[in-house]
Amino acid sequence: MTEKLISRWVREGRGTGHGQTYKPWLEVFDFSSLGRVQRIYSAKYGRTLHLMSDVESHTFFALEWSRRVTDVREQFPLDRDSTLETADKLRIRHPHYPGTNVATVITVDFVVDVTDNDQHGFEAIDCKRTEDAENPRAIEKLQIAHACLAGMHIPHHLVFHSELPMQRIRNIEWMRGGLIKSGEKEEYPGAIRERSLIMAYELSHSARNMPLNEYCAGFEVRHGMRNGEGLRVAKLLLYERVLLCDLSNPNLACAPLRSFRCVRAADGHRANGAE
Repeated sequence: MTEKLISRWVREGRGTGHGQTYKPWLEVFDFSSLGRVQRIYSAKYGRTLHLMSDVESHTFFALEWSRRVTDVREQFPLDRDSTLETADKLRIRHPHYPGTNVATVITVDFVVDVTDNDQHGFEAIDCKRTEDAENPRAIEKLQIAHACLAGMHIPHHLVFHSELPMQRIRNIEWMRGGLIKSGEKEEYPGAIRERSLIMAYELSHSARNMPLNEYCAGFEVRHGMRNGEGLRVAKLLLYERVLLCDLSNPNLACAPLRSFRCVRAADGHRANGAE
């Protein structure tokens, strides 16, 4: 890392923008030997996110699912002059890139837009494995970030992998598999959406009491679909909260239909009996 490269990234607009136009400061391509990095497309935010660890990916799934989170900016850079000044005030040695005299551009894993009771605000989140709490340099870096964010009146949260509600997150990730992917070729335009409306109508007007996967297999037969496509439609309904479920259930695919609640019929009106 050099000052010249940092200047180039600034000119490229890294760390700036909102929604579809945001460019993270760090991208997975910048780390040829880094471990479990992922690029995940989000239809909600209209772009592909660059996530540097499993903890970040799992946290992202929870953030995307949350209705109060309206935008996510990953690998968000803090102003380097501010972090240098803050480190000096805290009497902490500011981190430098390994083997250089170049001061590190400190990043926050996520800066998110949140809306609570029509009030808009920002929150910052750093994701760590539990053992990082014993790393003095990692703690000092977090102290610098925390103080800088406090100066901007942005709450700073620390998420440890051991504290994540992993069963809920696994279910959210599983349901994401039903989303229509960017550039996906359907049997015909709007096929998946059309069948999701049919399934929502069936479930809101049906007293069937069988496992979800058994119902989906029958749905495939009735509507001439390939194996697995019925469950994919159910995942879409679950992710869009048309079909409600208990996210702590360890096996949603085998859960009985009575454990789900369909809150909207195919015509978009609330289903009979829904609260």
